[in-house]
Amino acid sequence: MRARAAEFGIDPERIGMIGDSAGGHLSALVALAGDEPLYSSEYRSDPNATVSSKVKAVVGFYGVYDMMAQSQHDLVARPRDNIAEKFLGTAPHTNRQVFFEASPISYAIVSRNSTRFLLIHGTDDDIVDPPTQSLAFLNALTQAGFFVRRLIIPGAGHFFVTDPVDDTSFGGFAGPRVLRFLADVL
Repeated sequence: MRARAAEFGIDPERIGMIGDSAGGHLSALVALAGDEPLYSSEYRSDPNATVSSKVKAVVGFYGVYDMMAQSQHDLVARPRDNIAEKFLGTAPHTNRQVFFEASPISYAIVSRNSTRFLLIHGTDDDIVDPPTQSLAFLNALTQAGFFVRRLIIPGAGHFFVTDPVDDTSFGGFAGPRVLRFLADVL
């Protein structure tokens, strides 16, 4: 988007990302570590390889921000379906480094605190554990001086973003707050 901003008629300094679940994870990872050699060196022949992947804002709906914590949660909540291990292709006892490198929380440091975050989750999420994900990430971002907000939706579980949006839905509750956040930070 940044490389083709003029063609699309957008301001390359006002780019944000929104994602839910794994998309929240990837949006935060791009925002915080997209320029890291681990992630930026693979496609050097791409014509846009030298264009920064920095974004001004991230809205993460019930994202996974700490892969190790997600793996530990999965061991208890879904022992036959460890989504963190499936996603990374290994277990922590085999390769802890990959869990660290794939975790946005690992990159929540002072030198990267130019991105603004809105973290959204429900109280009834049984797939991604809010205390070890959104709350832990919020704390890490806050400690590093990031602008970060959190929206907790009572009764909401996982995947509510795909539900129909109306005045009584979880998405209907979150929508105006997301728009206000983006208007304020972009």
